Amino acid sequence: MKKRILKQSVHIILILSLLFSCLPLYATEGDPGTSVPTIGAEAAILIDAKTGEILFEKNSQDRHFPASITKLMTALLVIENLKPTDMITFSEDAIYGIERGSSHMGMRVGEQISVDQALRCLLLMSANEVANGLAEKVSGSMDNFAVAMTKKAEALGAKGTSFKNPHGLDDEQHYTTAYDMALIAKELFHNEYFLEIMKDVTYQIPPTNKVNEIRYLSQQHKLMNQFSDSKLYRSDVIGGKTGYTDIARHTLVTMAKQGDIELIAVIMKSDTKSGMYTDTTKLLDYGFNAYQTFDLLKENEVITKLPIYSVKSGKLIEFATCDIVASSNESVLVSKNIKTRDIVTNINVPEYLEMGIASDAIVGSIEYLHNNKVLAKSDLKISNINYISSPYTANQPEKPTLTFPISSFLILLILLLVILILLTLFIKRKRKRKFKHKKLKFSKTIK
Repeated sequence: MKKRILKQSVHIILILSLLFSCLPLYATEGDPGTSVPTIGAEAAILIDAKTGEILFEKNSQDRHFPASITKLMTALLVIENLKPTDMITFSEDAIYGIERGSSHMGMRVGEQISVDQALRCLLLMSANEVANGLAEKVSGSMDNFAVAMTKKAEALGAKGTSFKNPHGLDDEQHYTTAYDMALIAKELFHNEYFLEIMKDVTYQIPPTNKVNEIRYLSQQHKLMNQFSDSKLYRSDVIGGKTGYTDIARHTLVTMAKQGDIELIAVIMKSDTKSGMYTDTTKLLDYGFNAYQTFDLLKENEVITKLPIYSVKSGKLIEFATCDIVASSNESVLVSKNIKTRDIVTNINVPEYLEMGIASDAIVGSIEYLHNNKVLAKSDLKISNINYISSPYTANQPEKPTLTFPISSFLILLILLLVILILLTLFIKRKRKRKFKHKKLKFSKTIK
């Protein structure tokens, strides 16, 4: 009976072992959230907000009309050039320079609001006349501001972008790419003031010099507004901007953060609003589930040590050592299929350093590679110089000493002289002994 029970137990253990062995230890391409998503929009991209590394892309370099996601660039230039407390007075051109029926806040000619209030109208309600007013405040005119927008885009690496207005209404010469919009969003991602504005799902503009009523604002990005659509809302979304025109169709920029992973998703020319949000959700889920962060370096982390030499009398003399440390923090977002053992580290430093080098000088670099692709790189600098002797003694020049070149001929000559002297002394001593012996013999004979 006991043998039978034991045999059945063994069978059960074997069956369970086979079942568990079939379960994956790590996420695979077939797992929900980790497989490469299928995107319905004409163009899309997902990037690491820290490094700009592309995690997913679909036609990301194709030019499209951006619609109101243009206003992210408008906000960036305003934040860089104006103070939140600066006041804007709306001109007639700003108020009436937009299409009838387009997004607006109903501002009046001569009405005044602060830059802070205007930015909230711009980013939450996508107000086009407010975009015009901000542009005039920064550059004097909307045309001048559009030139500044394009120049800023180029400076950020957005080479496929041309801006012709601050609001994004359709213009044949007003276009961008999903990749370029991701770069613009990346610049805003770590701007504290921008993120503070994004935290406000609702906002109120108090009465102004022209309007006696309170204006109520509400975030239009559904992934950020739990009151607008609780099913779409994501707590990890921290910023973004919606856009739509009949020609551009639906466009969306979304910034999200989970732990130390920061992502930017851009959707361009989606046929439907629901499709735009579905595509964005797929991209974010893919990024957060299929990727992981490796912390490669910490600033001032000791990488190696090097000797410091002084050159004295043509010789290298070690008088100190120093730590070689990383000059920056470096982390990288990589696929969860990659393990730390798969990453190669290359340290590029000289064999030694020479006296007089600055105490914080850059002396080399360290880089991390996977499949010959550089994942991260940092300069290496000097830190903590430790003197073998005191710095004063080590840096003092040696006292001059007399040195003579001694050739083999001179050595031979000296040896010959020594031998000659010894031989002379030996002969003299021998003669002296012989003389004493003769004298003694002579004395004995007389006696």
